[in-house]
Amino acid sequence: MIRFRKNLSAGRAFYQFWGKTSNCYLLVDFEKDASYLIDCGMPSDTLSLLDVLKHLPNLRRVVCTHFHVDHISGWVGLKKTCGKAEIWFHEKARPLVTGRKTIPFPGSRAFKEILIPCIQEYGYRPNLRDAFQGALFGSPFKRGFPEDRVRYFAGTEEVLPGFITLHTPGHRPDETSFLDPESGIFISGDFIVVLNGEAFLNRFVSSQEDQKASLKKIKQLREISVVCPGHGRCRPFSPREL
Repeated sequence: MIRFRKNLSAGRAFYQFWGKTSNCYLLVDFEKDASYLIDCGMPSDTLSLLDVLKHLPNLRRVVCTHFHVDHISGWVGLKKTCGKAEIWFHEKARPLVTGRKTIPFPGSRAFKEILIPCIQEYGYRPNLRDAFQGALFGSPFKRGFPEDRVRYFAGTEEVLPGFITLHTPGHRPDETSFLDPESGIFISGDFIVVLNGEAFLNRFVSSQEDQKASLKKIKQLREISVVCPGHGRCRPFSPREL
């Protein structure tokens, strides 16, 4: 379901896809005849995503904000249909993608303050179909990820046309946000979430110090005017709110 749309400069358009338990975003570059997907949701999102994508230019790239199940596992189904597309991760995700490390299990506070409220926001009911279709990738229960067509990007490399890449670790070491300076659109991944209309820093973090440093970085940016979170609705925003 598309819930937010905005036409951008240089022949680009931007859409929010409201998934089963998180958001995906679509950036369409009509001048280059290419579509870019930011995060790819759960396996149960795939059919709906493909229904949207069939009306757009060919999918060139999936760019992941971080390596967590609800942002990456939809790739298992998408890769079968979008044969030339690649999936890109921040280089800090490499140990997780290759299986050298596994995702740590969330603590009770993370479940109470973030995970359960996010599930409630979307009305998602965990199901065995998601698990069997690949949802265990990016979770504590399955090591590694399909490595064909995987690419890695550095912290400042442009991977979305017109968007600045911003490494914003805290929630995860590989957490990455993206900013279009002209429109003020800020794709925050899970660095910032919006629940019940309130934008706040994610409290489910791997490093409090990284989270503080990322917040300091974001507060120096005057261009942000709209936050597009990994969970919740897009809304007007200023870093001074945090």
